[in-house]
Amino acid sequence: MTNVRSETGPRLNSRPKTVAFANSKGGVGKSTLALLMGLGLATRHRDASVNLIDLDPQATTSDSLRRFCDSRFSVVSDSRNYASGSPNNENIISHIHSQQSRRFKKRFVVIDSPAGIEPIKSSFLFHCDVLLIPTSVSDADIFATRRYVGKLHHLFQSHDNRQTFPPPALIILPNLVDSRDEFNELRFALQNERAYLGKPLYYSPAFRRAFREQRNDDNIRTIFKQAQPYTLWLTSLLTQSHRLEKRPKELFQL
Repeated sequence: MTNVRSETGPRLNSRPKTVAFANSKGGVGKSTLALLMGLGLATRHRDASVNLIDLDPQATTSDSLRRFCDSRFSVVSDSRNYASGSPNNENIISHIHSQQSRRFKKRFVVIDSPAGIEPIKSSFLFHCDVLLIPTSVSDADIFATRRYVGKLHHLFQSHDNRQTFPPPALIILPNLVDSRDEFNELRFALQNERAYLGKPLYYSPAFRRAFREQRNDDNIRTIFKQAQPYTLWLTSLLTQSHRLEKRPKELFQL
């Protein structure tokens, strides 16, 4: 990861490195990217435990990833976390901090959040190191992303000095864009946002089959082969999150 600003100070405790994929807009690729992150971490860090928390009532990510679970990689899906239409923050936070293990020195938690949940109701976000916000170049997705980022800033500013942890770094992820020109269009549309802008994930038909269960998992193998450089970069966002300044004053491209 290049062009990343440094941050001083030790971690406040030994919680796992935690990332959430979130946006109030549905259909922007949160589940697909959570799949890449979860399996990417498990593949890249064979001395680490990876736990994926699927908060989406549809359980798309967790249903697709259960076949990969082993002693290092686990999936949690519990509709009670959103039974009232809002996150059960106490349960989610407790689960994040319960990921303690003498067997594994490195621990990662990946959270796939559902659409339609306002930041003000999601205090578990304060317990994340990185918040990844996928979006496409469509007007509807850009509008929703701007609105969501604005509400995140309001949430974090209103809770300054009242939280144990600093707020997570905000990184907007251009997802499944068709061309460099389309990425530049998206970058221009988001130029006034106080957040990081991640590398684009370019569209491939293989991502349509990401959640199909196929013999020998050929679909997953194809996706990982095509997205290998991107997945390496994506997982590095979490492992090197201590190098990210929490609140860039303007859009800062990684």
